Parts: sequence; structure tokens; C-alpha cells
Amino acid sequence: MWRKLLRILGFLIGWGVILAYILYASHLAQEHHAEQRVEEVVVSISDSTATQLFATSEQIHRQLQRGGFRIENKMADSVDAVKISDYIARNGFVRDVDAYVTYSGKLYVDVKQHEPIVRLLCGGENSYITPEGVVFRSPQGSAYYTAVVTGTYRPIFVRNYEGDISSRYASMLAKEEDKLTELGRAFAEVKSERSACLSRRSELRKKSKQGVFESKENHQQRKVGIGAELAKCDDKLKQLAGRKASLEKRKQGVEKRKKKLEKKYDDFLNLINFVTKVEEDSFWSAEVVQFIADTTSMGEINMRLVPRSGDFVIEFGTLADSDEKLKKLQTFYDDGLAHMGWNQYKIVDVRYNKQVICTE
Repeated sequence: MWRKLLRILGFLIGWGVILAYILYASHLAQEHHAEQRVEEVVVSISDSTATQLFATSEQIHRQLQRGGFRIENKMADSVDAVKISDYIARNGFVRDVDAYVTYSGKLYVDVKQHEPIVRLLCGGENSYITPEGVVFRSPQGSAYYTAVVTGTYRPIFVRNYEGDISSRYASMLAKEEDKLTELGRAFAEVKSERSACLSRRSELRKKSKQGVFESKENHQQRKVGIGAELAKCDDKLKQLAGRKASLEKRKQGVEKRKKKLEKKYDDFLNLINFVTKVEEDSFWSAEVVQFIADTTSMGEINMRLVPRSGDFVIEFGTLADSDEKLKKLQTFYDDGLAHMGWNQYKIVDVRYNKQVICTE
């Protein structure tokens, strides 16, 4: 019995000592932190190399200075690490940022940058797209090597937009859906007013009949008033018909914009998926140095590829049947160009079914 009590007492005393030490150490750390000044700011950028770099540590340092963050020699407990993180995160290329002050008085700013799959240099755009569907503007003076798309193609997002593309698309689509909902309510109001007007018109027609015991003179006088009411109903019905026609026209316009928006989003996804497919293939990622995307008169994306080997351009056409076209092109590379030479043709056309047409 006593041994058990002594063991419990020893256990409690042991934990009490540990807790007291933790509290004391925490108190000393707080006192040290309150007196500690920031001696150095250390900026590190993850996932960066000489050809995959959006900003240098020096540029982040200068950005903090421009933002009014005077950190060095400042009291450590007065440094707002969260505010610093939020400020750096405003850069579109930043995927995540963590700022913290160490016990030794160093402020660490760890920046993780996005890793884009393609750079859009088309339609006046100069942006990067990540595999997750995040778009951000190209930072000035950045050096990041990735697939490049040029041409007249205009992406779904507005110029200089930064953020998640699917969210942008959902927001744009929701606006059109809201317009359709609003038009639906307007149609319902017109229908209700028209129904009420037709009902009133029917009642007036019934009242226009002469009563069994009604005099002819009284009936004629009453018909004049009823006729005026019927004329008002007819005018109202014409107005409602005009409103309905106007609403139908607006609805057609919204539905047309919605379909166009959906197509532009599908086209954008198809473009990114195609570039990703090419970049994930060891041969084609090394061979294709540029994607030229133009928009046809029918609104389709027409693709041309600029290869590293040879002095020709590949007319790829639309992105439909892209797998089949790549296979056909691979066969032509293996069985054709290897024997005919790389500089014999100016255009290699794979747009047509089961054909590769070469033009000098």
C-alpha cells in the first residue's frame, strides 16, 4: 500500500519538476526574446535553379525595404512575421511563404515558388500557368525555362489576371447564370401579368353581353366603358408581347455568351493538357521548342509546332485527335526524316487523316 503511494507521489513530483523547468525555460525564452534584436534577415527560395528562378533573395530583400519593413536591429518581439508573410505572398509566383524569428535573432523568410508548366506569350498576355491551374504574371527580370505558347490565341482570363483559373471561370459562369435566373423571374412576371390581363379580358367580354332585363340604351352606355377597358387590355397585351420578345433576345444573348465562355474554357484546358502531354514525353519535350496557337475564323485553336531539329514548322491543326497526330509525327520522324534529311522541307503537315504532307 505504502509502496504504491510512494510510487504515485514520486511520479507526481517528477512531472512537477519537469513542468516547473518548462515554465522556467519558457520564461527565460520570453525575457530573451523581449531583449533580442534582429541581427540578420535570411531569405531562401525553394525549387529554384539558374534557369528556374522568378526572384532572387536580394530582390525579396529590396521588396521588404520598399514595403517599409525596417527589420534589422529591430526588437524581435516587435517583428510581425504574419504581416511579412502576407506581403511577400502578394507576388503571383509565390506558392507559400513562412517567416519566423529564431532564438539567435535571425529572421528567416522561406519562400516556395510555383512551378509552371507553360508560359503564355500570346494575345498580349505574358503569364505562367501551373499544373494546378494557377495563373500569374511573369515577374520582371525573371529567368524560368518552360514551354512557351505564342500566337494570336487569347486565353479565357482577362489580361494581367492572377489566381486560380477554375475559380475565375466559375465566377464568370455564375454571373451569366445569375442573369438567366433574373431573366427567368422577368419571364414569370410577364407570364403572370399576361394571364391576369387575359382573365380580365375574358371577364369584360362576358360583361359586354346585354342582360335579360337590361335596356338597350343602358347596355350601349355600358359597352362604351367596357370597350375602353378592353382596349387597355389589348394595349397591355401588346406591351407584354414586346417585353417578352425583348427578354427572349436578351436570353439568347446570355446563352450565347455562356456557350462561348464554356467553349473558351474547354479550349484552354485542351491547350494546357496538350502542352502538358508534350512536355511529359521525353522525346517531344526535348524536340518542341515553341507552340504557336492561333484562333481560326470558326473559333477553333490552330496549332503549329516549332521543332528543335531541322528548319521546318509542323502544321498540327486543331487539338482534336492529338494523340493520333503525335503518333503519326513520331513515325514520320523515325521512318521519313531519318532518310530524307532534316532540312529538305519547310512545312510538315499532319492535319489530315493518315497523311503527312511535306512542302519544300
